[in-house]
Amino acid sequence: MEQEKDTFGNFIRQRREDLRIGLRQFCTELNFDPSRWSKVERGVLQPPSDDGTLKSIAKLLSIKSGDWTKLKDLAAFGRGEIPKDIMDDEDLVACLPLVFRTLRNEKPTKEQLYNLADLIRHSNSDGLSGE
Repeated sequence: MEQEKDTFGNFIRQRREDLRIGLRQFCTELNFDPSRWSKVERGVLQPPSDDGTLKSIAKLLSIKSGDWTKLKDLAAFGRGEIPKDIMDDEDLVACLPLVFRTLRNEKPTKEQLYNLADLIRHSNSDGLSGE
């Protein structure tokens, strides 16, 4: 069996199904158009961008702090964006070309990897861990 991609729509649909909340009930609770929301869950339309809407979704689906970060990240990725907290950190942004090259199979040097790991550890200790 093929595993579903970790997307905003799949994440929301799975949470709804786990809580036995149907699409229409979900949309009624949040004042969403079911036809339009179905397209968001299927990846045809982009996820919402405003925190208020995302917080309403999180509240209805009992999404706690750890999964809140995942929800926000998946929404940003679904819109083709890099999460704001990463973009606000100039040091992390400076490392993004290394990440992109690595994703394109251009192997970074050990020094570059160690520097990136140190930067991530430092950023997490400064409160960027999503809390």
